[in-house]
Amino acid sequence: MYITRLVIVSAVCLLVCSFGQKGSAQDPCANAQTTAEMRDCAGREYQKADGALNKAYRDLMAKLDDEGQKSALKAAQQAWIKYRDANCESESYQNRGGTIYPVVYTGCLTSMTAARTKGLREMAKEN
Repeated sequence: MYITRLVIVSAVCLLVCSFGQKGSAQDPCANAQTTAEMRDCAGREYQKADGALNKAYRDLMAKLDDEGQKSALKAAQQAWIKYRDANCESESYQNRGGTIYPVVYTGCLTSMTAARTKGLREMAKEN
């Protein structure tokens, strides 16, 4: 569990640091150093990932003609969201009560959401 937590925190830090290399001086994530700044940046990244997920889901639903398939996708998506949230809670459990908890939890949400988005886009290509 410690390794998982370390990997997530490292990934979030690398993400934040990559903004510094590509971002402008006006980008608040370019030099995020405090936990609060990292939390805010991680939150923005999650919002982007969630928006992409919602778009991929809507696009796939629009491609499906069969109502049964649409219903199955809706049920799967709802179950996946519950799984993602529970999994990220588990992954970040040891950070509960700490200032880094939101960064670790949100980093997990972002990672899993991006992977699900990729899967939905692949399904859309098949239909």
